[in-house]
Amino acid sequence: MNARIVFSAAVLLLAGCASSADREADQDKLNKLADTHVQLGSSYFQRGQLDVAKQELDKALKLMPDHSQANNIMAVLHWRFKEHDKAEQLFRKALASDEKNASAQHNYGAFLCDRGKITEGVRHFDSAAANPLYPYTGEVNLNAGICLMKKPAPAAAEKYFREALLVNPKLPGALYQMAKISLDSGQALPARGFIERYFQSVEDTPESLLLAVKIERILQNKNAEASYALRLRGKFPTSPEVAQLRVLPAPRKK
Repeated sequence: MNARIVFSAAVLLLAGCASSADREADQDKLNKLADTHVQLGSSYFQRGQLDVAKQELDKALKLMPDHSQANNIMAVLHWRFKEHDKAEQLFRKALASDEKNASAQHNYGAFLCDRGKITEGVRHFDSAAANPLYPYTGEVNLNAGICLMKKPAPAAAEKYFREALLVNPKLPGALYQMAKISLDSGQALPARGFIERYFQSVEDTPESLLLAVKIERILQNKNAEASYALRLRGKFPTSPEVAQLRVLPAPRKK
């Protein structure tokens, strides 16, 4: 009798282990399927196929409503649709599920900055940059600096731009911003160094060429000024920056 009871208990125990293993296997399959839909949604989003991206993300969230990255990308999607309340709700949900999701911290920081919540936005940028595994710390620091320039707070912003350049010395946005800040603070020579490095890293833009003209005018290098002005007129003849060339103030005499 006792042998039968022990045997029965063993069978029940084995059945319980098998049931638990089955549940874990099913959950693993569910996780992988949700991850696949998130990857597809992200890919479609990057290609501008927003409706298809939303369909894939909806599928992921149906399988796993608390999937941090699915909520993160869906939040960006609603932000793109200018559905700001829904976007904020989803960003918060993404971070509630995984506060170490640096991508969500980064995107939420950009969203808050766009909404004028600069201090809160920079706090989320800092959280993203603090993650040693996040591969976009240069861009995070750049965005934090750009956010602070909206105050404006150029001294605070400069620290972030310099940090961005420590991570990536060729980051065009940070080089451009440092050229602007340097010129605005009366440091035309460092400004020249930053804008020259900028042109080595990226294609010309009307804004960058006009900034280069202003720098060389302050430094009274007429040949360099004329060269940048010629590039601006030749590449962007209808841009507002070309019109601004006519009203630039004359340089102070040395």
